[in-house]
Amino acid sequence: MSCIGTAGHVDHGKSTLVKVLTGIDPDRLTEEKERGMTIDLGFAWLKLPSGREVSIVDVPGHENFIKNMLAGVGGIDIALLVVAADEGIMPQTREHLAILDLLQVSRGVVVLTKADLVDEEWLEMVREEVEDCLRPTTLAGATILPVSAYTRQGLPELLAELDRLLESTRGRKNNARPRLSIDRVFSLTGFGTVVTGTLLDGVFNVGQEVEIVPQAVKTRVRGLQMHKQQIETAQPGNRVAINLANIAKSDLERGNVVALPGQMHPTLLVDAHIRLLADVARPLAHNTLVDFYSGSQVIPARVRLLDVEELLPGKEAWAQLRLQHPAVVARLDHCILRLPSPSTTIGGGTIVDVQPRYHRRFQHAPIEALERLAHGLPDELILAALDRRPALRRTTKGKAAEAAGVHIHGLIGYEGVALAQYCHLAENVTQEALETLLTEGKVVRIGAFWFAQPVWEELVREALRLVQDYHRSYPLRRGLPKEEWRARLGLPPRMAADIFARLQAEGLLDTASESVAETTIRSGLVRAAHFSPQFTAKQQKQVTQVLDLFLANLYMPPSRAEIEAIAGPEVVNALLEQGQLMKLADGTLFLPSAYNEAVERLVAYMSEHGSMTVAEARDILGTTRKYIVPLLEHMDAQRLTRRSGDVRMPGATQRA
Repeated sequence: MSCIGTAGHVDHGKSTLVKVLTGIDPDRLTEEKERGMTIDLGFAWLKLPSGREVSIVDVPGHENFIKNMLAGVGGIDIALLVVAADEGIMPQTREHLAILDLLQVSRGVVVLTKADLVDEEWLEMVREEVEDCLRPTTLAGATILPVSAYTRQGLPELLAELDRLLESTRGRKNNARPRLSIDRVFSLTGFGTVVTGTLLDGVFNVGQEVEIVPQAVKTRVRGLQMHKQQIETAQPGNRVAINLANIAKSDLERGNVVALPGQMHPTLLVDAHIRLLADVARPLAHNTLVDFYSGSQVIPARVRLLDVEELLPGKEAWAQLRLQHPAVVARLDHCILRLPSPSTTIGGGTIVDVQPRYHRRFQHAPIEALERLAHGLPDELILAALDRRPALRRTTKGKAAEAAGVHIHGLIGYEGVALAQYCHLAENVTQEALETLLTEGKVVRIGAFWFAQPVWEELVREALRLVQDYHRSYPLRRGLPKEEWRARLGLPPRMAADIFARLQAEGLLDTASESVAETTIRSGLVRAAHFSPQFTAKQQKQVTQVLDLFLANLYMPPSRAEIEAIAGPEVVNALLEQGQLMKLADGTLFLPSAYNEAVERLVAYMSEHGSMTVAEARDILGTTRKYIVPLLEHMDAQRLTRRSGDVRMPGATQRA
């Protein structure tokens, strides 16, 4: 399915032509009918002589409604440029044509409407004027047809020409990344919220979960309609209405994008190759504020010129656009730039990178990378997308050694499908290029993710450094919590798991249990391979002093505060992690050997007498209630004993 878009000056007969061709009046608003002028986008459809069905987007021609025109023209395949034969080229004719040229619309037909109002000589003069105007644009050489909606002159020829153009028009690519830039939002009784737009890059199905971006709101496709007919699947290029479930009309607006969950990400920064129109009044200065149009979105933005001091009329440059609100765009999308005051189209271009890093001006490396992204072969595009050195930022809070962390910003690795979508390449082409780059040692495959070799090497260095720094700061701790390691590196969970698995397989990192005394190893800590906590000579003397104190008081051991006064918290934590001490629920500490001996004596007493009171347990061990109560409660939790009031009986667990 293809989409035709009208263009042209106000009152040149665009809507009348659409109505004559389709039988549908595209002016749907009361105000439009009262004023006799198109204000907002109108929609219709047409079956051509070949049987091919096409959608039509009718746009307003008045300069005050150029914003509405731009919201509808972004997804068209063929332009229907309308010029009134009795007036010829007018200001909005030129602006609309410039917009079509900037959007790289290369197929179209020029319709000279109201041909019945002029003679042949005048008509030929207008034709020559139009040809001159088309010559420097993408529509150069387009067929020019005189038409009269009143007499129906030229309508058969126009339909035949549209059929001819569509025969040579390639269908929209299915990149498996469907997205629809919303150009209209409304609600219908009994249905709820409906949005319309042109579907790009993939398909939508009824019942499918979708996401509204940039809001990141999940919803579901309740129904699909094309040309007022219910459909089950919408294809790339379709003009489609989507009935969305469980979302209010007030939560949506023109410019939002419907996509699959997690596939499209808002951005505040884009890199683009831009061109300034030749007839603008003055050069474009660095950091100029413009309105950025892409799809049905319009967002204020600052233009940072990267390779020129100022952009001269008719010239091109690389630019980084800093957006004031999040945009949802894809690589190779086209954009239009307009001055907000006076409202004027000044240029546009092609988006090359949708998640770039901040670039300093007049730097060779980023310009070279952008050239590769714009014009490179598949392997060059893939390397350019992958070879983004992570931006490293160390943050310190409190003690530097305690809080030093590494955050890796930007897209450092892709899954194969996501990489194909980003580069606008077929999946098989992407996979072949990746396999070639892999054999050449230029990329690395880690689980499901691909990395450029230099990026991977830097990531490995940072992953190891983070753990080694932790060991230096806390030499008695068994390792860094795995989740903290992942968060400091700024990695998504699945990527972190694949990376850790590779580093573990290569003998660089390993896991450690929270405590050697645990019955189940949870593998919650990351440590450098072959690392084990080691006491210094001074700490070893403190350990000996602490353990001797416990040995001298087996069943009335010292408190944690007492031993921390001798050896410090880090040494005490290490003794607990190593299993040289054990902690009961209330914080009471025991030697494991003393605990085991106490349990054996108490269990033996119960086996002989059938039960045991707290007082009896206290007397058996020669201790006090302060120590026996937490000991018995711990035995209850281990099901070694079963409590009934103040009496304990043998529990379900038998000790070997």
